[in-house]
Amino acid sequence: MIAEEEHPEQRLPELYSKSLILIFAILFSTIFAAALLIVNLRTLGKIKEAGWVLLFAIAYIIATALVMQGFSLSPSMTIVANVLGAAILNEFFWNKYIGSDFAYKKKSWIKPTLISIGIALIFFLLLMGSM
Repeated sequence: MIAEEEHPEQRLPELYSKSLILIFAILFSTIFAAALLIVNLRTLGKIKEAGWVLLFAIAYIIATALVMQGFSLSPSMTIVANVLGAAILNEFFWNKYIGSDFAYKKKSWIKPTLISIGIALIFFLLLMGSM
């Protein structure tokens, strides 16, 4: 037998999981979660689809900010908005563009986590400096 046939999982693409997308939405924001899905789509050669996810993420952030401000909602409500955003990313975009039963290997969460923490820290420091 050929080695690839013995280990078909070696041919599977490495993608960030739906669970990681949800976690990133909760811990950081919908735009960070969308970035993971965009990387997945680019890995699969689905550039046009990645563009639609980016457009959604930008529109979603703007809409969330307008709703939060328009209704004077507590900043803690952003978690609810981020979970909803992750649900849309996973249940609509992932299932439509990748497929709900698509086989893949889970890509490591360490690199995007370190990058996201770095970006969040920069924003935090900028916010603290403006006070």
